[in-house]
Amino acid sequence: MKTFELPKSISSLAEELQIVQMDWQGVTVQIPKFAVYSLIENPLFDQIIFRNGRQIGLLHFGRYKVPVIDPFRADIDFHPNFAVIISHSQGNRFGLYGYPADHIETNIGIACSHGAVRKIVRDYV
Repeated sequence: MKTFELPKSISSLAEELQIVQMDWQGVTVQIPKFAVYSLIENPLFDQIIFRNGRQIGLLHFGRYKVPVIDPFRADIDFHPNFAVIISHSQGNRFGLYGYPADHIETNIGIACSHGAVRKIVRDYV
């Protein structure tokens, strides 16, 4: 991705990266806020399926089914406190998937110059 300097009129808007910090089974995961589609409190899975030897929860929203997977490749817990729904795209295709979470924090920002920013955003751009 090519980088360029932002115009001064909007550069103050990009001085920090907004993140959603989720805790799952005692491990903290940071996701850039621009990649988070929604946060669902007390999700109830409509279906549990098995793929590649793992349990995956499905949330049905009309004609759409959103898979919720354990970020650490374990089977899905049937009763997470939250589901963090993440958007992703490849070419002109768009999709959603989710991670379960015990706790989430949504108002966290870190300076764009911080060394962790590149690591946090690399899987989402």
